[in-house]
Amino acid sequence: MTTNTAEDAFNNKPFGSAPVLMLLAVISGVAIAAAAYMAFFYAPTEKIMGFVQKIFYFHVPSAWMMLLSAPLMAVGSVGYLITRKNSFDRLSDAGVELAILFGMIVMLTGPLWGRKAWGVYWVWDVRLTSSLVLVLTLVACKIVRNYTGAQAKTISAGLSILAVLNSIFVWVSIDLWKGTHPPKLVQTLEPSMKQTFWFSVLAFHLVYFTLLFLRLRVGRLENALEKLRMDATEAGLDDE
Repeated sequence: MTTNTAEDAFNNKPFGSAPVLMLLAVISGVAIAAAAYMAFFYAPTEKIMGFVQKIFYFHVPSAWMMLLSAPLMAVGSVGYLITRKNSFDRLSDAGVELAILFGMIVMLTGPLWGRKAWGVYWVWDVRLTSSLVLVLTLVACKIVRNYTGAQAKTISAGLSILAVLNSIFVWVSIDLWKGTHPPKLVQTLEPSMKQTFWFSVLAFHLVYFTLLFLRLRVGRLENALEKLRMDATEAGLDDE
């Protein structure tokens, strides 16, 4: 009976269509390439920051994608703590991984901007510091998941909720404290810059959701494989 359940996990779960994922990947790749072309060749060079300003078209969308993971982590973590369903855990874990990915882009591109704008790579501004804490908390979620045994998912869910609260603070910090981080400047951009920025935001959304669907599919496969391992162990079929 348990073996049939494990087989059902492979045969009946909607893993997602590989051709659809491939199509999304191609569209995302083309969109990112087009966004890069617009950033470097279509949008004019900003007079004060110069060429370094073009980091803006990648830094800000990456930050938005990092924060976009917060609702996924919130729903996944709270849902898992209430129901203990793996589907919620997969959603939270996918959100954490994507937030780490785009958060690292933010942490790498931000100092390059800062070196030109402030003369140093890093200042302990409220938004910068809270963003760093957010990324470190997300990394801790992954470390806990891999090394804390039976309670790994529960502890990771708790840390994810903490990261969600931190992400809200990151979003509002620029309005609450007037630090060195630039304010929200999108509406002040000239038309070609604004067009480039919003196209870049669209491209990053496409990449984000492509990676999300792929990670959820991989997560379902991982859960199904774990069920097969448990069934094999119960049946005495493990190699040990």
